[in-house]
Amino acid sequence: MSIEQLIYNFLTIIISLAAFYLFKSYWPKYFEAKGTNQATKEDIGEITEIVENIKSDLLKQNELLKAQLSFQNQHRLNLKTAEREALFDYNKRISAWIYSLIRFTFTPYNLDNYKDIKLMSAELSKRQYECDLAEAHLFLFMSEKEFIELRRDLTLSVLELEGILEKSMHKIYWTYSKCEFDLEIEKNDPKKQSEIRGGLYKELTALTDVYRTDSIKQFEKVNRLHSKMQQLINKRLKQLESDE
Repeated sequence: MSIEQLIYNFLTIIISLAAFYLFKSYWPKYFEAKGTNQATKEDIGEITEIVENIKSDLLKQNELLKAQLSFQNQHRLNLKTAEREALFDYNKRISAWIYSLIRFTFTPYNLDNYKDIKLMSAELSKRQYECDLAEAHLFLFMSEKEFIELRRDLTLSVLELEGILEKSMHKIYWTYSKCEFDLEIEKNDPKKQSEIRGGLYKELTALTDVYRTDSIKQFEKVNRLHSKMQQLINKRLKQLESDE
């Protein structure tokens, strides 16, 4: 074997040993590092997925909370609107009842239409009924002692005013009815009929004077209590406005 051949074989062995050493030393580390990088990428992927899921859950919870708050706010606004309407309606009904009493007059009635007085009595009962309904509705919102006591005093005073009118209506109705009966009996006696009509005028004047005096006196009490109620209602309306 020549020297060149020996040198070639020696270099081949040296190179082979060097390659084997490098392969043995660095190749496992390469795969280990590659595996580590792959695991890191997978971990990052898992973490990213978890973070996205958390973000999605938070967004859902946030939207749900916003919806709940919006519903609660709308419910509160609806209640305030209902209470405001109840306050307006009660004030309207109690005022209509009061003024229908104080503005009533017997002037339009005479022997030809006095029976219509009973229609007015039915109208007053309707006003009272409507006021009672409005009052019951308002109780759903206002249960304060001040309101309850004032409402009671006002209602009683209005009922007393109505009682004065009802009493006068019955008396005047009976007076007309009696006069009508007497005129029918004396239909053939003009002089007697004239006396009956004159007596009717005197009786009606006395009855209406008493009614006017008593109703004005009672209306002063009603008006005072009604003014207090309107002040209380106005105060409550301003509270509702400031709460919005």
